[in-house]
Amino acid sequence: MYSLRIIEETRKDEKSPFGSIPTTYNIGEFYSVLKKGSTGKFEEKFKEYPEWDIKSVRGIVIGSNKMELFLMEDLPNEKTTYYIMTDSGSTLERL
Repeated sequence: MYSLRIIEETRKDEKSPFGSIPTTYNIGEFYSVLKKGSTGKFEEKFKEYPEWDIKSVRGIVIGSNKMELFLMEDLPNEKTTYYIMTDSGSTLERL
């Protein structure tokens, strides 16, 4: 089983320190990562989400359990780091 660990770092303004919030999602036995610009598959899949702005998303993680999670672009006061984790808690890949 794999999981996607998301570390969201936010701050009030550019002078404030970042605070982090980790979140973990089970994504199943296998997964795919569709990155913007690497293939047409990202753009094709993104058409299923017309309510989202494509400029704010840099990729989509699709788990074998049908979970779909967006990889968001960073903003000046919001940074997000994504890791694919194994069952044992080891980092397999940083996205």
